[in-house]
Amino acid sequence: MRILSKIRLVLAFMLLILGMITLHAKEDSKALELKKKAIYYEIKAQLATEEITLQEAQRLWKKKIKHLKKEEAK
Repeated sequence: MRILSKIRLVLAFMLLILGMITLHAKEDSKALELKKKAIYYEIKAQLATEEITLQEAQRLWKKKIKHLKKEEAK
């Protein structure tokens, strides 16, 4: 009987840890989405003022997102 209560305690602790990891991952994804929106609006402003063409904007978007993903991987 004592073994079962220890197993329950270990499982409850593991569930707590996994919940904390999941919560942390959601916060990171929100920060990533905000960074993507900032890049999008920056490029959109340049496009609206006709500083860059549509093709240049697409190329710039891909380049900045690729750089952002590399930065997040570190």
